[in-house]
Amino acid sequence: MTFSIWFFVWLFVSAGLLGFSVWTFIILMRQKKSWRDFAKKNKLRFRNTAFMSSPRLNGVYKNSTIGVFTSEHESERGGANRKMTAIEVELESAMPISGAVASGGMVSIVQQMDYSDEYVPTYSFWNSDHIARCDNKYVLAEYLSEDRAKALSDFMGIKNFWVIFIFRGQDTILRVDTPDPFDSVEKLTKTIDKMIEIAGILELNKGESKRLTAVKS
Repeated sequence: MTFSIWFFVWLFVSAGLLGFSVWTFIILMRQKKSWRDFAKKNKLRFRNTAFMSSPRLNGVYKNSTIGVFTSEHESERGGANRKMTAIEVELESAMPISGAVASGGMVSIVQQMDYSDEYVPTYSFWNSDHIARCDNKYVLAEYLSEDRAKALSDFMGIKNFWVIFIFRGQDTILRVDTPDPFDSVEKLTKTIDKMIEIAGILELNKGESKRLTAVKS
C-alpha cells in the first residue's frame, strides 16, 4: 500500500516536471520565431544561440540602436539565477554627469554604484520606491523636467518591468528587464516603440548640454 502511494506521488511529480519542460520548450520556440520575424522585418541582426537558449538581436530600428537578449539576475533568496528578457535603446545624447534612474530589481544595482548624490524629484506622481543617483544632483534636478520624469515614472510603473536609465561618459541607455519572453512580434514591437518614444523625450535638446555643464561648474 505504501509503495503504491509513493509510486503515484512520483508519477504526479514526474508528470508536472514533464509538463513544465514541454511548456518551457514551446515558449522558447515561439520566442525564437517572434524575435527572428521581428529582426527579418526590420533588417536587424539575429543570432540563434544554442538550441535550448534564448536568441539575441540587435541593430538600428527607427534610427535608434537597440539590443534584445536574455539577462540573468541573482535571486534575492539564493538559488538559481533569474533569467529575464532585456531590451536596450541607446540615446545619442552624452550627459555631462554620470548617474542612473531605476525601478524594481535595478534599484539595488544602482545602490551599489559609486554615485555620491541621490536626488528625489518633488513631482506628486513620483514613486518613492524608484531611485535616482548621480555625481551631481543639481545637474540631474535641472535635467529631469516634469515631462521626462513623467515619461520615466509611467514606464517604470508597468507591472513586472525593471527599468534603468543610465548615463556615463558617451554612453546613455534606456533598458528594461522583464520575465516576459516576448513571444509575439506585436508585443515586442509595442515595447520597443514605447522605449524609443521615451528615449526621444530623454534626449538633450539643442544647447542643453552647455547649460547643464554650466550648472555643474
